[in-house]
Amino acid sequence: MPTDHLDELETKISRLLEKHLKVKKEKEMVEKRLLQKEGEFHHLRGQIRRYEKERGEFREKLEKLLVYLENLDLS
Repeated sequence: MPTDHLDELETKISRLLEKHLKVKKEKEMVEKRLLQKEGEFHHLRGQIRRYEKERGEFREKLEKLLVYLENLDLS
């Protein structure tokens, strides 16, 4: 009988180790994906900043053109 208990304990420990390795691999995959998404986020945030800067520059040029057109004497 004691051998049966040891075999059962060995089986349970083996399953536990397998589950542990599986969870560890999943964790590593999730961490890798998180790093990838963080990189994408920083890239997109940089694009947004660039677009906001370009929009501001465009707005300034457009306002200057509008002022120029308002000051034209078309008569």
